[in-house]
Amino acid sequence: MSYVEVENITKRFGDVTAVDDVSFTAEKGEFVSLLGPSGCGKTTTLRMIAGLEMPTEGTIRIDGDDVTDRPPYEREIGMVFQHYALFPHKTVGENIGFPLKMRGVPEAERRERVADVLERVRLPEVMDRSPEDLSGGQQQRVALARALVFEPDVLLMDEPLSALDRVLREQMRVEVERIQREFGITTIYVTHDQAEAFAMSDRVAVLDDGRLSQQGRPLDIYESPDSEFVANFIGQSSQLSGAVGTPDGTPVLETDAGVTFELPQSVAATTGDRLSVFLRAEKLDVSREPTGAANEFPAEIATTNYLGEKTQFFCRLEDGTELIVAKHGFTDVESFEPGDTVYVSVPPENLVVARDPGTDQQSGTAGESTA
Repeated sequence: MSYVEVENITKRFGDVTAVDDVSFTAEKGEFVSLLGPSGCGKTTTLRMIAGLEMPTEGTIRIDGDDVTDRPPYEREIGMVFQHYALFPHKTVGENIGFPLKMRGVPEAERRERVADVLERVRLPEVMDRSPEDLSGGQQQRVALARALVFEPDVLLMDEPLSALDRVLREQMRVEVERIQREFGITTIYVTHDQAEAFAMSDRVAVLDDGRLSQQGRPLDIYESPDSEFVANFIGQSSQLSGAVGTPDGTPVLETDAGVTFELPQSVAATTGDRLSVFLRAEKLDVSREPTGAANEFPAEIATTNYLGEKTQFFCRLEDGTELIVAKHGFTDVESFEPGDTVYVSVPPENLVVARDPGTDQQSGTAGESTA
């Protein structure tokens, strides 16, 4: 039995269905992220687990106990909000100790437990300071300490890093993961940031328009997306669609953009099938001259973006379709000018393949997706 079980939950606000028949689980000590764009239902799902919203339908269990209709204070859940919600008129110690005070823990024990949790989040010196005197990253750790100090059964986190700058956000990813592993607490984390979800999570559940699109390990979701939505949302991809042809007896995808692709052997396709291929930016090669590589085609450089650790090439096909190539560690940027002709290639096994919506037949999956 899974430690947290979310079973067929639906939430309607009047005529609007915010969450539609979503099911997923979290094992004891597991870190699970709910990932998706704004408005996909991930925060509403988290709030239902917390008891801040009641499901219209469905069941929520924690350690086998049905908590669906219980109020938040009967669920033993710690929650970290997007904007921390620290009391400005209380000290850090008073903020962290507040859940203990509400549970009737004596003052001496409260202070001891607050001091212990501050040590574990690496802020031992701030107990008597005001939250307003702390940096954003320190406030985030104080909010996390407050959620953990009473040793809850489950930790819920609603985009807690979104207010931080990029460098601090990346540092805090590591810190949040360290703290979660050290406490060994089952954690459900909401984010719209793929890098954040992939860096910290054991499993990821991808939501779209209130429904669960796919769940699994970050590696599986990235390499084998189940749908066009997941393939587009995860990573940086360019999509080309077309029909399967067999000019030489071997199935190939003849795209509407005029580029023909040899398909992975694992994709079961017949003549006339409508498919889409998703070209992962980092899995494409680009060269000045033809190399004879599989699935090679000419393109024109529209612009280049040098980003330090990588360079992005925005390329334009003959019909005007644009695609992105990303090369890590590339330093020869100035030799590529807008208007230059280059040759882009991608091995068949690096194609992510999905059937166009409405197609009933399912394709194989080995680096490819089905929809």
